[in-house]
Amino acid sequence: MEARDAWLYAATWGSYITGGDPGACMYGFSEDCRPQSEDHRQRVIAWVESDCRPCVIQRPDDYDEDELEQLDEFLEYIKQAELRPA
Repeated sequence: MEARDAWLYAATWGSYITGGDPGACMYGFSEDCRPQSEDHRQRVIAWVESDCRPCVIQRPDDYDEDELEQLDEFLEYIKQAELRPA
């Protein structure tokens, strides 16, 4: 997954989130899709693994058929992405 694809994918989940939600960490990306910090990276990974993936698994008819694949590609990218320069 290219950085821009990951950013666009993350942005689609942002429409379901409000300011106090644990998933608000998804708003912390710019177009280069780099995590702001190691803490930000870990919050994104935790949220996708604990909330997004189970939701797709439990309600597959509500999502595109390749949603899990996209989530896994996004997670792999985020785990390896360089941090955004300060």
